[in-house]
Amino acid sequence: MISYSKPFAHWNYLPNTDATPPIVELVSAPLAYHPSGDGKTSLMYLIIAHATLSREFSSAVSLGGHEAAVVLFDPLHHFSVPRLAQTLLQLIVSKIGADIDQATKSDIRSIVARSLLHVHIFRPQSWPSLLTTLRTLPDYLFDKSRHKSIHRRVHSIIMDDIDAFVWSIRNSKPPDPAATSNTALATASTNLTSTLQQLNTLLSCATILTSQSTSPSSFRPALPISWPQGLTVTRLAVRRVEVLKFAPAISVEEAEAEKAKRWEVVQTGRFECFKVGVGVGVNEGFVFRAAQGGVDVEETQEK
Repeated sequence: MISYSKPFAHWNYLPNTDATPPIVELVSAPLAYHPSGDGKTSLMYLIIAHATLSREFSSAVSLGGHEAAVVLFDPLHHFSVPRLAQTLLQLIVSKIGADIDQATKSDIRSIVARSLLHVHIFRPQSWPSLLTTLRTLPDYLFDKSRHKSIHRRVHSIIMDDIDAFVWSIRNSKPPDPAATSNTALATASTNLTSTLQQLNTLLSCATILTSQSTSPSSFRPALPISWPQGLTVTRLAVRRVEVLKFAPAISVEEAEAEKAKRWEVVQTGRFECFKVGVGVGVNEGFVFRAAQGGVDVEETQEK
């Protein structure tokens, strides 16, 4: 089941036409500390599904979609179209209910297929290629002969695994012999953010960057992102909720009784998402479960 409860809506990831389009950095902890990449990815699928889905299934069933298009940069080829299709399917079914006949199933498949048409995936193999693709993106989007999204607004530009080219940037030969690897990263960051800012303004769309942190506590991406002054950027951290260790005095019987419950938590995948520097608290984050069937956002409780 996929649910959109108040904690998820609180973050307002989706563009608001009455406000400046949001810029969000979604950062997960290093894999060595918290295997939270799947949680970050689950949120990405959820955002894309909600963005591209139709507004309604019928006059009696609202799907709550935005009927928009999404541009996704996937340099590491991590994005799975079948998984997005499954997310869309589960979202639609959760809105319709359990009683689904063959005609309804056919309509659902059509809606899923139509939504997938409006996810535009680019897989650049180098940093220069990524920047070039970004800079020529308007030419692609405004050319109706190249896609079927010409009559849809762009909901968001998602830069997945933006840190994929950090090592190649560090090791590239700079024009200035006195330049260091840190200088190269700073220059790369400036080129990226200035281009994204222009697209953010031109298309009035959200900008979402995902990456892994270099440390388990700071949640700073490996590619240091420096945005132009005046922009409001929200950095969100995603990490797996740790399963508490057994109490020191627990008996064998009690441990066995808890074992199944703990394994269920691990299998389900329970994650927390919060604003960096704030933490998870009332109106400051949420906890969600990512499983094969979808994403379920828990109600926020005061700690």
